[in-house]
Amino acid sequence: MNNKLFAFFETVWSYIDTGKFYREPFRWLYAVIAVLNLLFPLYIIFLTIDSGLFKYMSGGDIFACILVFLLLIFLGIMSFHLWSNRQKKVKEYLQEENEFIAIPVVSHFIQTMGEWLGFYIGVGGCLISLLFVLFGVNDSLGGMLGNSVLPMGVGFSMVIMYPIMGFLIVVSGRLIAELYRALAAIANNTKRLVKETKVTDASEESKAQES
Repeated sequence: MNNKLFAFFETVWSYIDTGKFYREPFRWLYAVIAVLNLLFPLYIIFLTIDSGLFKYMSGGDIFACILVFLLLIFLGIMSFHLWSNRQKKVKEYLQEENEFIAIPVVSHFIQTMGEWLGFYIGVGGCLISLLFVLFGVNDSLGGMLGNSVLPMGVGFSMVIMYPIMGFLIVVSGRLIAELYRALAAIANNTKRLVKETKVTDASEESKAQES
Protein backbone atom coordinates (compact mmCIF):
# COMPACT_ATOMS: atom_id res chain seq x y z
CA MET A 1 0.00 0.00 0.00
CA ASN A 2 2.77 2.41 0.98
CA ASN A 3 4.73 1.55 -2.16
CA LYS A 4 1.72 2.36 -4.36
CA LEU A 5 1.13 5.59 -2.47
CA PHE A 6 4.77 6.63 -2.79
CA ALA A 7 4.75 5.66 -6.46
CA PHE A 8 1.74 7.93 -6.94
CA PHE A 9 3.56 10.80 -5.22
CA GLU A 10 6.60 10.20 -7.38
CA THR A 11 4.40 10.48 -10.48
CA VAL A 12 2.96 13.77 -9.22
CA TRP A 13 6.38 15.23 -8.44
CA SER A 14 7.73 14.11 -11.82
CA TYR A 15 4.77 15.77 -13.55
CA ILE A 16 5.48 19.02 -11.70
CA ASP A 17 9.06 18.91 -12.98
CA THR A 18 7.87 18.75 -16.59
CA GLY A 19 6.76 21.72 -18.62
CA LYS A 20 3.17 20.50 -18.84
CA PHE A 21 2.49 21.47 -15.22
CA TYR A 22 3.27 25.09 -16.13
CA ARG A 23 2.18 25.14 -19.75
CA GLU A 24 -1.30 23.67 -19.60
CA PRO A 25 -2.74 25.90 -16.82
CA PHE A 26 -1.46 28.96 -18.68
CA ARG A 27 -3.04 27.72 -21.91
CA TRP A 28 -6.35 27.38 -20.09
CA LEU A 29 -5.87 30.83 -18.58
CA TYR A 30 -5.31 32.28 -22.06
CA ALA A 31 -8.51 30.60 -23.25
CA VAL A 32 -10.53 31.97 -20.33
CA ILE A 33 -9.21 35.51 -20.87
CA ALA A 34 -9.99 35.22 -24.59
CA VAL A 35 -13.61 34.28 -23.86
CA LEU A 36 -13.96 37.03 -21.23
CA ASN A 37 -12.84 39.56 -23.83
CA LEU A 38 -15.70 38.47 -26.05
CA LEU A 39 -18.21 38.71 -23.21
CA PHE A 40 -17.02 42.07 -21.85
CA PRO A 41 -18.59 44.24 -24.61
CA LEU A 42 -21.88 42.40 -24.20
CA TYR A 43 -21.72 43.04 -20.45
CA ILE A 44 -21.15 46.78 -20.98
CA ILE A 45 -24.00 46.94 -23.49
CA PHE A 46 -26.31 45.12 -21.09
CA LEU A 47 -25.42 47.44 -18.20
CA THR A 48 -26.00 50.53 -20.34
CA ILE A 49 -29.37 49.36 -21.62
CA ASP A 50 -30.45 48.08 -18.19
CA SER A 51 -29.60 51.42 -16.58
CA GLY A 52 -32.15 53.20 -18.78
CA LEU A 53 -29.66 55.81 -20.01
CA PHE A 54 -31.08 55.77 -23.52
CA LYS A 55 -34.27 57.39 -22.21
CA TYR A 56 -32.36 60.57 -21.40
CA MET A 57 -30.12 60.68 -24.48
CA SER A 58 -30.47 62.79 -27.56
CA GLY A 59 -30.35 61.21 -31.01
CA GLY A 60 -26.67 62.13 -31.40
CA ASP A 61 -25.77 60.61 -28.04
CA ILE A 62 -27.56 57.38 -28.89
CA PHE A 63 -25.78 57.15 -32.24
CA ALA A 64 -22.42 57.81 -30.55
CA CYS A 65 -23.12 55.09 -27.97
CA ILE A 66 -24.01 52.61 -30.71
CA LEU A 67 -20.70 53.36 -32.44
CA VAL A 68 -18.90 52.87 -29.12
CA PHE A 69 -20.65 49.53 -28.66
CA LEU A 70 -19.59 48.44 -32.14
CA LEU A 71 -16.02 49.52 -31.36
CA LEU A 72 -16.08 47.54 -28.10
CA ILE A 73 -17.26 44.47 -29.99
CA PHE A 74 -14.40 44.96 -32.46
CA LEU A 75 -11.91 45.30 -29.60
CA GLY A 76 -13.36 42.19 -27.98
CA ILE A 77 -12.90 40.18 -31.18
CA MET A 78 -9.38 41.57 -31.63
CA SER A 79 -8.50 40.68 -28.04
CA PHE A 80 -10.00 37.21 -28.41
CA HIS A 81 -7.86 36.57 -31.49
CA LEU A 82 -4.72 37.88 -29.73
CA TRP A 83 -5.10 35.61 -26.69
CA SER A 84 -6.05 32.64 -28.86
CA ASN A 85 -3.01 33.21 -31.07
CA ARG A 86 -0.66 33.52 -28.11
CA GLN A 87 -2.18 30.43 -26.51
CA LYS A 88 -0.91 28.36 -29.43
CA LYS A 89 2.60 29.71 -28.97
CA VAL A 90 2.97 28.94 -25.26
CA LYS A 91 4.23 25.46 -26.12
CA GLU A 92 7.07 26.93 -28.19
CA TYR A 93 8.55 28.57 -25.11
CA LEU A 94 8.97 25.27 -23.28
CA GLN A 95 11.48 22.69 -24.43
CA GLU A 96 12.35 19.43 -22.75
CA GLU A 97 16.03 20.30 -22.36
CA ASN A 98 15.34 23.59 -20.58
CA GLU A 99 16.15 23.58 -16.88
CA PHE A 100 14.20 26.78 -16.17
CA ILE A 101 10.67 26.35 -17.49
CA ALA A 102 8.48 28.66 -15.38
CA ILE A 103 10.29 31.86 -16.41
CA PRO A 104 9.62 31.53 -20.17
CA VAL A 105 5.90 30.89 -19.60
CA VAL A 106 5.50 33.79 -17.17
CA SER A 107 7.47 36.12 -19.47
CA HIS A 108 5.23 35.14 -22.39
CA PHE A 109 2.15 35.91 -20.30
CA ILE A 110 3.57 39.32 -19.33
CA GLN A 111 4.30 40.10 -22.98
CA THR A 112 0.80 39.06 -24.08
CA MET A 113 -0.81 41.03 -21.26
CA GLY A 114 1.19 44.11 -22.28
CA GLU A 115 0.19 43.71 -25.94
CA TRP A 116 -3.47 43.26 -25.07
CA LEU A 117 -3.68 46.12 -22.59
CA GLY A 118 -1.59 48.42 -24.79
CA PHE A 119 -3.69 47.88 -27.91
CA TYR A 120 -6.94 48.01 -25.96
CA ILE A 121 -6.08 51.32 -24.31
CA GLY A 122 -4.24 52.79 -27.27
CA VAL A 123 -6.76 51.98 -30.00
CA GLY A 124 -9.93 51.78 -27.94
CA GLY A 125 -9.19 54.80 -25.77
CA CYS A 126 -8.29 56.99 -28.73
CA LEU A 127 -11.32 56.07 -30.87
CA ILE A 128 -13.86 56.13 -28.04
CA SER A 129 -12.61 59.53 -26.87
CA LEU A 130 -12.69 60.79 -30.46
CA LEU A 131 -16.27 59.62 -30.93
CA PHE A 132 -17.41 61.33 -27.73
CA VAL A 133 -15.68 64.55 -28.78
CA LEU A 134 -17.02 64.54 -32.35
CA PHE A 135 -20.59 63.84 -31.30
CA GLY A 136 -20.45 66.22 -28.36
CA VAL A 137 -21.57 63.68 -25.79
CA ASN A 138 -22.23 65.50 -22.51
CA ASP A 139 -19.60 65.22 -19.78
CA SER A 140 -21.67 63.20 -17.31
CA LEU A 141 -22.68 60.59 -19.88
CA GLY A 142 -19.21 60.49 -21.40
CA GLY A 143 -17.64 60.10 -17.98
CA MET A 144 -20.06 57.34 -17.00
CA LEU A 145 -19.51 55.27 -20.15
CA GLY A 146 -15.85 56.16 -20.48
CA ASN A 147 -14.91 55.24 -16.92
CA SER A 148 -16.59 51.85 -17.29
CA VAL A 149 -14.24 50.79 -20.12
CA LEU A 150 -11.25 53.16 -19.86
CA PRO A 151 -8.98 53.93 -16.87
CA MET A 152 -8.85 57.73 -17.27
CA GLY A 153 -12.21 58.61 -18.79
CA VAL A 154 -12.61 60.40 -22.10
CA GLY A 155 -11.90 63.84 -23.52
CA PHE A 156 -10.06 65.65 -26.30
CA SER A 157 -6.67 65.37 -24.58
CA MET A 158 -7.15 61.63 -24.18
CA VAL A 159 -7.37 61.21 -27.96
CA ILE A 160 -3.62 61.88 -27.92
CA MET A 161 -2.74 60.47 -24.51
CA TYR A 162 -4.25 57.00 -24.91
CA PRO A 163 -2.16 56.01 -27.97
CA ILE A 164 0.99 57.15 -26.16
CA MET A 165 0.00 55.20 -23.05
CA GLY A 166 -0.81 52.13 -25.14
CA PHE A 167 2.54 52.24 -26.92
CA LEU A 168 4.43 52.56 -23.63
CA ILE A 169 2.50 49.65 -22.13
CA VAL A 170 3.33 47.40 -25.11
CA VAL A 171 7.01 48.36 -24.99
CA SER A 172 7.22 47.96 -21.20
CA GLY A 173 5.56 44.55 -21.27
CA ARG A 174 7.87 43.39 -24.04
CA LEU A 175 10.94 44.73 -22.22
CA ILE A 176 10.09 42.94 -18.97
CA ALA A 177 9.29 39.72 -20.84
CA GLU A 178 12.56 39.82 -22.80
CA LEU A 179 14.57 40.43 -19.64
CA TYR A 180 13.02 37.33 -18.05
CA ARG A 181 13.62 35.29 -21.21
CA ALA A 182 17.20 36.50 -21.44
CA LEU A 183 17.87 35.32 -17.88
CA ALA A 184 16.30 31.95 -18.61
CA ALA A 185 18.23 31.58 -21.88
CA ILE A 186 21.53 32.42 -20.20
CA ALA A 187 20.85 29.96 -17.39
CA ASN A 188 19.77 27.17 -19.76
CA ASN A 189 22.70 27.73 -22.13
CA THR A 190 25.15 27.83 -19.24
CA LYS A 191 23.91 24.52 -17.84
CA ARG A 192 23.93 22.95 -21.32
CA LEU A 193 27.51 24.17 -21.85
CA VAL A 194 28.60 22.72 -18.51
CA LYS A 195 27.09 19.35 -19.44
CA GLU A 196 28.78 19.37 -22.84
CA THR A 197 32.11 20.31 -21.25
CA LYS A 198 31.83 17.44 -18.77
CA VAL A 199 31.06 15.00 -21.59
CA THR A 200 34.01 16.30 -23.63
CA ASP A 201 36.37 16.08 -20.66
CA ALA A 202 35.19 12.56 -19.88
CA SER A 203 35.70 11.54 -23.51
CA GLU A 204 39.19 13.02 -23.62
CA GLU A 205 40.08 11.37 -20.33
CA SER A 206 38.87 8.02 -21.63
CA LYS A 207 40.95 8.39 -24.79
CA ALA A 208 44.01 9.33 -22.72
CA GLN A 209 43.60 6.22 -20.59
CA GLU A 210 43.26 4.01 -23.65
CA SER A 211 46.42 5.42 -25.20
